[in-house]
Amino acid sequence: MQSSLESLLGVQPRVPSKAKIAFSFLFFSDVREDVSNAEKYHFMRDVTMFADREGFEAVYIPERHFSEFGSIYANPAIMASYLIPQTSRIRFRTAGVSVPLHHPAEVVENWAMNDVLSGGRVDLGFGSGWNFDDFVLAPGAYDDRRAVCHDRIPIIQQLWRGEAVTFPGPQGKTVPIRVFPRPVQPELKVWMLVAQSVEGFRYAGQQGYNVFTMLYGYNLEALKTKIDVYRHAREEAGLRPNDGVVTLMLHTMIDADPVAVERAVEQPFKRYIKAALKAHVKAAQDAKVERAADLGEAEEEKMLAYAYQRYARTGALFGTVKQGASMVDEAMAAGVDEIACLVDFGVDYQAVKEALPHLKQLVAMYR
Repeated sequence: MQSSLESLLGVQPRVPSKAKIAFSFLFFSDVREDVSNAEKYHFMRDVTMFADREGFEAVYIPERHFSEFGSIYANPAIMASYLIPQTSRIRFRTAGVSVPLHHPAEVVENWAMNDVLSGGRVDLGFGSGWNFDDFVLAPGAYDDRRAVCHDRIPIIQQLWRGEAVTFPGPQGKTVPIRVFPRPVQPELKVWMLVAQSVEGFRYAGQQGYNVFTMLYGYNLEALKTKIDVYRHAREEAGLRPNDGVVTLMLHTMIDADPVAVERAVEQPFKRYIKAALKAHVKAAQDAKVERAADLGEAEEEKMLAYAYQRYARTGALFGTVKQGASMVDEAMAAGVDEIACLVDFGVDYQAVKEALPHLKQLVAMYR
């Protein structure tokens, strides 16, 4: 039976046509205070090298500014340039570049260099940005950030192809610009960050972009409806509906003992949720969003307990290989093409690395 949202949108659900699913890693949020920034980078390097050896698809690198939540990822291009020479096949993707904060030519220059250095292993994900403080880098772009993002992605694609684009220059003059060095790949593969908005999924489909998303306040059933919207939009735009890639971020910890997994992830995951919640509340307060207020301690603890239980049971890759496979199967049934495994959310680094062979077993089941 169609869900009420499907009926409202007039979109028929699709049976996923792909029998395979890709696996990648995502680095996003390390908020540990008991290790140095250097150790965080070394952990990221070790996981990336594991992914490169074991046939994972990509590593996703975020852009974060002016907050302890993700602060080690201030420049994803620099992070990629550190990892590229230590790898041979893994792809480097952003999740994503906050486009309104940057000139399009700057984005292409930085990532064309990395495309050359990696032998053509760069893809780019883009977002409009959300943290109020980030826009000290581009104060005039905050209010129209979504429109700015939508306008600049095609310009980035043009520059990547080697086309000349005219920009405002000094003294009121316009200047046609072509970007060098030229990247290895003639076309740029684009991901768009879409958290909740149905219209965001529709827009990404219409533009022919891939999608990076997360279970932010909803479940896989609701995600399936949004993926149906995305596929339908691609089809209406004259594109092959199933060629678009939908990447889903999932917090990940797979091991032989489910009790050990819960013991390893519970407190770090709650701290992660708390840090994320504070960042979003602060952004809402800074932007003067109505009803954005600090939570009381009791309310916060209640919310953390609920969020942990919901995500741990229905929105994460936690548990044994068998338990993980059940979640992967559900994601595939929803139309997901790739899972980006988030492992730097506060769990002890050694525990994460010791558990990676179990994740490898899970991934092997889908090859």
